[in-house]
Amino acid sequence: MTRGRTLTTLDVAAIEGYRRDGYYIHRGFFDRKEAESAGAWLKAQDHAALAKSWTEQEPGVPLAVFSGVHAGDHPVAGLARHQRMLDMAGELMGEATYIWASKVNVKAAWCGTAEYYHQDLVYWKDRGYPRNDMLSAMILLDSHAMRNAALHVVPGSHREGFIEHMPFVNINGLAKYMVPPATMDRLYREHGLLTVEGEPGDVMFFHAALVHGSSHNISPHSRMIILSQLNTVGNEPVDVLSNAREFNLRRAEFERREAERRLEWFTRKHEDQRQSAEPTFTAPIPEEERRRLGRPETPAP
Repeated sequence: MTRGRTLTTLDVAAIEGYRRDGYYIHRGFFDRKEAESAGAWLKAQDHAALAKSWTEQEPGVPLAVFSGVHAGDHPVAGLARHQRMLDMAGELMGEATYIWASKVNVKAAWCGTAEYYHQDLVYWKDRGYPRNDMLSAMILLDSHAMRNAALHVVPGSHREGFIEHMPFVNINGLAKYMVPPATMDRLYREHGLLTVEGEPGDVMFFHAALVHGSSHNISPHSRMIILSQLNTVGNEPVDVLSNAREFNLRRAEFERREAERRLEWFTRKHEDQRQSAEPTFTAPIPEEERRRLGRPETPAP
């Protein structure tokens, strides 16, 4: 790890460490004030207006994900697509890189939502890329520590290739994927776990197959990051339009089935309660409270 380097040329140890561990942290890649200024710009915006739909929001959070930022004309975009950062990513990968997607994850103070352990590859591999020669550049806009739900990574897990994930539906009803707990037990025994800590301006490069995740942020400190998702130029996807469409359809079908299941259950819950004089789907009213109501008998279940 280095701090304050102004050249993009990396030493051999940094590149070898990335290939061994699946990540490389460059301290002070951007000037701290520049990173904090970009974060302040985003915090000053109308977050509800930036959200493309309610699926980019969370309880108490009008903007949880600000997507497509590298194509914009604002301070966040300047960092997200910075050429020197792309050059450094290319050095780590041994081949030039380009941005195919970007976003800001706004892990808001008090209520930022968890991101269960996963590989980014689970969302990328079916787009038609022939290899997993892909990575992300994570730019810190806030101080990043255990206290405000820092990223955790499993060092070296990228060397296992793609790991089977299990699907689940997140707080917004969107299909997501997580590494099963039993698999995480094995990965932890074999690789350990690293808590990523850093300051605004630090950049972490990590491989698409590196297992990572983060907890809920219930601290008073926000934890915003820019995530530029990069591919190597020689890893051009095959039939990317049809593959991406098919992947999205599979996810949407899973979301639709789960939404129907939940609607059926909650409709039945509402109807049962509407037709019953007794409260249902809750803790039973104890005898002490029933006597005060003049109804001491407990109804038959």
